[in-house]
Amino acid sequence: INLMIRSCIPLAAWAMQTLVSKLIPGFAPATSRSSELILIILGALFAAVASLAKEAGGHSGNASEEKGYVAGLIIGCMSLVACSLYLIFAQWLGKDLKMNPIDMTLYMSVPAALFLLPLMSMSHPVGWKGYDTLNDWQVLHEVLTYAPHALILVALSGFFAVCYNTLQYTMVSELSATHTAFAGNFNKAATIVMSLVLGLESLPPRPWDFVTIASITGGIAAFTAYSVVREAGARAASAEAPPAGKP
Repeated sequence: INLMIRSCIPLAAWAMQTLVSKLIPGFAPATSRSSELILIILGALFAAVASLAKEAGGHSGNASEEKGYVAGLIIGCMSLVACSLYLIFAQWLGKDLKMNPIDMTLYMSVPAALFLLPLMSMSHPVGWKGYDTLNDWQVLHEVLTYAPHALILVALSGFFAVCYNTLQYTMVSELSATHTAFAGNFNKAATIVMSLVLGLESLPPRPWDFVTIASITGGIAAFTAYSVVREAGARAASAEAPPAGKP
């Protein structure tokens, strides 16, 4: 269900950018045409169906999975708003304030780290034998005690996170918040395909395997068509624009 909700981020980003442009004078509105909006909706639907097929095919019927369903649904919907505002804010920093992606990544890493510090003190269940719940500081202490070399992987993941955020901010600055969010759905579909090819995951039982394959194919096709339509629109607008120095 969480994947289904997050699959709607492109649509939420478009709606939030439209709303923000009406509330804040001078803020650039979403410029998606009707054909682009239809492709965004189709892409979100395909991604949601793929998530639903995976959930239905692997559903175990365990009643404990239903616990906290409503709270999780509310938090998931709130994450749509937060992620949309995050992408819109990144677009504003890149296009209006002319910040480069490296600056955006490094500057935003500081408040992100500060926000995470209090959360590291919250206890949560762990899958270690002999332990019930630990907070992240206690987990870090155990790792330092028994496997300090594992922190190399933590540092490496931080490096990859910087690269990923820089790439994402580059896309937001050069394209749009909606296009970047749509690219995230494409990444989800591509990740599922790679996982299946490498044997890390398997298709759900029939008929959900056909539904999954069709949804992934449809999602990739929708994103590709959206990118082509956006590029064609940009070229047409550039061709219609008067040459520099002429009225």
